[in-house]
Amino acid sequence: MEMTLDRPPAEMDVPLDLDIDLRPGESGYFAGEWLEYPYDGGRRFESAYAGTLLRRWHGWALWECTRNVAEAIVTDEEHARRHWRAVYESSGMTEPRLSRTLDADVPEMRWDGDTIVVGRSALGEDGEYLRIEPNEHGMYVVMGGLWAWEEVPRDAADTVHGSVEL
Repeated sequence: MEMTLDRPPAEMDVPLDLDIDLRPGESGYFAGEWLEYPYDGGRRFESAYAGTLLRRWHGWALWECTRNVAEAIVTDEEHARRHWRAVYESSGMTEPRLSRTLDADVPEMRWDGDTIVVGRSALGEDGEYLRIEPNEHGMYVVMGGLWAWEEVPRDAADTVHGSVEL
């Protein structure tokens, strides 16, 4: 069954946490399923990030954000790597398997000047690193086309990074 963000299929009973009115060029808040957890019969997100929708990619949001918001994404990813490293270590996993498993599950993200550097192994790709540079307006498209981002209501997130003007 194909679904577009313009209108969900009529047979869908599960409400979507999407702002179906958001159009390219408009600002909103974005998150992904890796940030999602069940809450009171619905869903919430650990974090949401402010940005501007550029277009859709296979139904998902391709969006851009400021350097500050991109920094929050990188920081959250670093925290996730530390968390999963501790979980794997506490389960008895040791090197080199621990690092291989971590690299396959949670991409390494870091800054190199104004460029975000991402380990490719968690993306199922060959090559050492993906480099995400700011566009001509100084904005970042963080993992656009690689991660399944979606628009979320601001109040559905525990932590909101950045803000949008209404």
